[in-house]
Amino acid sequence: MAYKVISADSHVDLGYLPRDLFTSQAPGRFEGRMPHVEERDGTNQWWADGIYLEDVGHFSKVETYNPGMKTRVARMAESGFLEDSARGDYHPTNIELRLRDQDLDGVDAEVIYGMFAVAGKVQDQELVAAVYRIYNDWIIDFTKQNPERLVGLACLPNHDPEAAAAEIHRTAKLGLRGCEFGAATAVVPIYYSDWDVMWQALDDCNMSISFHTTGLSPRSPRPQDREKYMLTHRVINMVVFQLSGAEVLSSVVLSGACERFPNFKFILGESGVTWIPYVLDRMDHEDEGDENLSIKPSDYWRRQGYSTFQKEAFAGDMIDLIGVDNVMWGSDYPHPDGVWPDSQETIANNLKGLKDETKRLKIIRDTVAQLYGFGNGG
Repeated sequence: MAYKVISADSHVDLGYLPRDLFTSQAPGRFEGRMPHVEERDGTNQWWADGIYLEDVGHFSKVETYNPGMKTRVARMAESGFLEDSARGDYHPTNIELRLRDQDLDGVDAEVIYGMFAVAGKVQDQELVAAVYRIYNDWIIDFTKQNPERLVGLACLPNHDPEAAAAEIHRTAKLGLRGCEFGAATAVVPIYYSDWDVMWQALDDCNMSISFHTTGLSPRSPRPQDREKYMLTHRVINMVVFQLSGAEVLSSVVLSGACERFPNFKFILGESGVTWIPYVLDRMDHEDEGDENLSIKPSDYWRRQGYSTFQKEAFAGDMIDLIGVDNVMWGSDYPHPDGVWPDSQETIANNLKGLKDETKRLKIIRDTVAQLYGFGNGG
């Protein structure tokens, strides 16, 4: 297949998955506790172990979002996405509709992030690991329907480094090329050496690991002031959402993981890119003379790190400071803070200052194709 544009960041949310996916495959000891759908207050919702997870048809309610998101949801509605969702026909998990949405957006293929955030909601992490195992098997089968255009990421348990390593080995044998990990809710910070068994597994299996942003935690308004300030707080939350990648980048590099395991690759999913030069400079300055690192921290980034962006006006202007080989574009489909179905216009605007066609193609096609094996037999 000839590729022109590949999205390095797209999604399948829990709210779009088959309702019986987890209950039909529940291990005996977790029967009755797996993710399932309940109707509450007139809304179909996903629950697990007595904990609310998200609504069925996630990201399909205009009134839920800030003004900027409403604009995006309106564009999504024009495509029939919301109308179909109201009937229970969810584009993200309907192979024909998902590929049609790709075509509408001028995107030839995509990398799919999954439901890694469940680990931050459900308390029983052994249950989470069982949920992820079922999801990982499902995404393997889903992407097999068109492996030239779809690559899925395995969700890793983050409560036990050995369990994460085992799932890397298992899913790599089943053909997955990448995985995702919830750093914010991991049992210990990812700069701990406890995770060496995971880095080793990635190194052994030639599998990349993605740390999709889950955002920062800006202060909330006082309870008595919620009505007055909640919209402002929501917008602030989205403004700083991608900046959590700075902690992940510095944690991975300064932990020495890249020094000890020089072949694994890490990706900051939906974390943006124009903040990265500042963090690279700060790492080089603050960690100068570290005897545990044989090269500058910024050099590990250029050798092993990547980040994805969806819409940043200055991305093309700053590409040489970030590293042209370290940047990948993604649409964030089907989220309303993404750019679908207007990806082509967004790419043109964000990279308009980049006159070098070779660099432009690296960002929108070549780097993600090489990292995940697009064009190498699916």
